[in-house]
Amino acid sequence: MNLSPVFLAACAALCAGCVLFAQTTTTTTPAPTSTAPASATTADPFAKIPAGETVLQKPDGTIEATYRYRLVEPAAAAIADPGARVPLVVFLHGSGERGSDNRAQLVHFAGGCASEEFQQKAPCYVLAMQCPASETWSHIDIKAMRERGETPKAATEPTRAMRALMQAIDDVMTTKAVDPTRVYLTGLSMGGFGAFDLAVRKPELFAAVVPICGGGDPATAPTVARVPFYIVHGTDDPVVPVALSRTMREAIAAASADVARVDREKSRGTPSAAKPMPKRAPNPTYREYDKVGHDSWTPAYRFGDNGVLDWMFAQRKGS
Repeated sequence: MNLSPVFLAACAALCAGCVLFAQTTTTTTPAPTSTAPASATTADPFAKIPAGETVLQKPDGTIEATYRYRLVEPAAAAIADPGARVPLVVFLHGSGERGSDNRAQLVHFAGGCASEEFQQKAPCYVLAMQCPASETWSHIDIKAMRERGETPKAATEPTRAMRALMQAIDDVMTTKAVDPTRVYLTGLSMGGFGAFDLAVRKPELFAAVVPICGGGDPATAPTVARVPFYIVHGTDDPVVPVALSRTMREAIAAASADVARVDREKSRGTPSAAKPMPKRAPNPTYREYDKVGHDSWTPAYRFGDNGVLDWMFAQRKGS
């Protein structure tokens, strides 16, 4: 998935005219638990992944927009015991998978999570909403980033697609057997920008964030200083400058160090502190892949030392 020249121009035009959206109410149709008949999967390997939709409503109750998503579900055995809970992975696709077929967003990573092999290694839900062709997860001006070296600037209000996504997350978490301490956020390219944006809007929600070949506003780093990040980019990315990920690495590292210093000072001032605070792992974890161009998500979305998935699924809030 490469950002085409058409998208680059569209993004610049879109972001030049970005406006703040008014708050609206939302309703969501949960993804059904039933699956398609076996015959339906012959032509479409993703047919068994349940579909759902989120409806955004205007203040007067009329429909503003409907967004469709797919929800990969764990095997029944993984959540069969009373009280059993599994992680939720929120996946944000890139610009090339935008549309209205409710399928293209499964091509990279999300669809593969439904395989028996993946679910045996990491039983989980995976929420993959599809962003419409004319919209983006966050307000970005890729032309300004590439030509003038600018960094993204956080918008006060989320895009409409992001509002729909946040509603879908709330719905899945209230209707499915999700472990609230293991909610993970990841996205690639346009979705990498979206992952940085959503993490700032919901820092209390996520146990880990994995933005791939994206970028964010370094001024927001203090907001996510306590959230574990694994930032990924390709060193030779011709579409999204690797400098954007490097900037966020530096910003989050500095903010995390400040938080750790404050926590140490508080601990030393507590008379009942029996022992020093345990040493924290550096935040963020950061990786650049050589000679992959814009496609840094293919090597990243793997288990093992060369990928990010073992690290991601090992994170837990409060650990």
